[in-house]
Amino acid sequence: MDKITKILAEYTESVDYSKVPLEVRHEVKRRIIDSIAVAFAAYSAEPVVLSRRAASKFAVRKGARILGTRYEVAPDWATFVNGLMIRYHDYNDTYLSKEPLHPSDLIGAALAVGDYVEARGTDLITAVAIGYEASVTFCDGGTLRKRGWDHVNFLGIGSVLASAKLLGLDAVKTQHALSIYAVPHAAMRQTRVGELSMWKGAAAANSSRNAVFAALLAQEGFTGPYKPFEGEMGFFRQLLQGDFDVSVLSGIEAKNPPRRILDTYIKPYPVEYHAQTAVEAALRLREKVRIEEIEKIRIDTYEAAYTIIGPKDPEKWDPHTKETADHSLMWITAAAFVWGPIKIEHYKDIRNPAVLTLMKKIEVNLDPELDKLYPQAFPTVITVYTKGGAKYTERVDYAKGHPKNPMTDAELEAKFTALTQDILPEEVRGKVLQMLWRLEDYNIKDIIEALVA
Repeated sequence: MDKITKILAEYTESVDYSKVPLEVRHEVKRRIIDSIAVAFAAYSAEPVVLSRRAASKFAVRKGARILGTRYEVAPDWATFVNGLMIRYHDYNDTYLSKEPLHPSDLIGAALAVGDYVEARGTDLITAVAIGYEASVTFCDGGTLRKRGWDHVNFLGIGSVLASAKLLGLDAVKTQHALSIYAVPHAAMRQTRVGELSMWKGAAAANSSRNAVFAALLAQEGFTGPYKPFEGEMGFFRQLLQGDFDVSVLSGIEAKNPPRRILDTYIKPYPVEYHAQTAVEAALRLREKVRIEEIEKIRIDTYEAAYTIIGPKDPEKWDPHTKETADHSLMWITAAAFVWGPIKIEHYKDIRNPAVLTLMKKIEVNLDPELDKLYPQAFPTVITVYTKGGAKYTERVDYAKGHPKNPMTDAELEAKFTALTQDILPEEVRGKVLQMLWRLEDYNIKDIIEALVA
């Protein structure tokens, strides 16, 4: 195998619960709470219902349960449905660097594999911390999106390592799991171009599903292609055109304790992360000016926001699907002016006339000075020009939930309650929260059982 594969596998084998810092253990619990919250918010969403129906046709005696049910299916199927639930509303955590990522997408895999092997809470905490370490670090090394590949290719690396840890694979089998994942499963960024489909919320889940499948094969001794990352036609050359800074892996190579989860951000609003600061700026302006007074809205932003959710795609100016709306900077900004804080239920009214009319008054500008601050900051400047000649401007660099503007445990619990109350009774919510805050005292099966809706 190549050096990269060995570094990742040996790191996974070397880290145990005792090496996970206390603050990281706590943050893993927070991300699992956040992930379960957003997953249950999507419990009745059409893509989730469809995938759950498909998975239920393949029930097994010894498998993993789909969140909220007692269906036992193969672990890779459970991973897909769990991951889709976590990702569907675009409400789970984020990391932005050379490549953007939703690292908690891998928690769907960790819960499924953990349930399958009857892992302890300490095992789950360790596996998630390792998965974050790898996926987040890869985002610092190179960009996939600018070459037409999807960020979920990095996610799957973390999902492999989390699965391998929970399955108890040694370093050799983990290397083969990485290879079986990395070589056959390259996801294209066409998923996020133009009008977006149900697959937008499923791409990460599928990446994790492939990762679990690879780990299960490797567990039996199945071997994968050699030199998957650094080989002649491997991951780095094909997906990154040889442009990857391997020095970012120095912390993993040195087997430092996993800490990268501390660099990621929880979302306060169910919108693509580059629009979080736009929502907060719009909310401040909403208190100063009435919608009927607005002549024009100017949004100044940085390249990633401009390219990913900005004016490039005509569909983003006229969204017809929930997936397109939550990836439209213009729709999100207009919706915040019309309704205030964006909520999941607003996506049931994406064709709202007031929102669509206000969008026509928006212009988006790529500001090179703001771009220089990214990804250390995510600056959005919104200026409102009124019909009476007044001008109001608000700038936000860090949304709530960023490490420089953190969400408290109490605020996280409030998010959990708001997103699960339609599915889980009050006594169940309280019990589950108590178990998750003391995750080290429970088995994964206890958590999954408590969550049966």
